[in-house]
Amino acid sequence: MFRLTEEEYALLCAIAARAGLSPNELGRRIIRKVRRRVVINTYRRCDPAFLKRLDRIGHNLNQVVKNAHIFGHVSSRIEQLCALIDEIVTQAMEDTTDGS
Repeated sequence: MFRLTEEEYALLCAIAARAGLSPNELGRRIIRKVRRRVVINTYRRCDPAFLKRLDRIGHNLNQVVKNAHIFGHVSSRIEQLCALIDEIVTQAMEDTTDGS
């Protein structure tokens, strides 16, 4: 345990948030790397609204599959839709890991 000023704690929290870690986990990683540099890879995060919409799309696709099992029929457009969704997700993943 150690004490920090409010400003020090705010800085620690900000660095931890950028790294996607809790302040405690960041501290653990720092002390485990005695005399070595701590490297934290950061990535841009997807927009929460985008993730919410993607979740809804996944839910809708699940319903399509469920209905296909019940009624034995799937629309011919589903394959195109899945390809489009895959393209959108792939682009979003590239945008979040491009190092910017």
